[in-house]
Amino acid sequence: MKNAKTMVGASVLGAVSMMAMSAHAALPTEATAAMTAIGTGVTDAESAAWPIIGAALTAGIVIKLVKRFANKV
Repeated sequence: MKNAKTMVGASVLGAVSMMAMSAHAALPTEATAAMTAIGTGVTDAESAAWPIIGAALTAGIVIKLVKRFANKV
């Protein structure tokens, strides 16, 4: 019974992915350009966010260490 469910699920997944690929192939060039622009914007935002995330993590660690050593004094 479990194999039948797995096979049905795989078949449905395959059919949905085939429909998605055919739908993507039918997109006009403007839609493709818009999706590319959105992807570029997301990549740029991610590139800008990583240094901030690193700085916040470093600051958190430093604050925790200062608290730990200040309590020992």
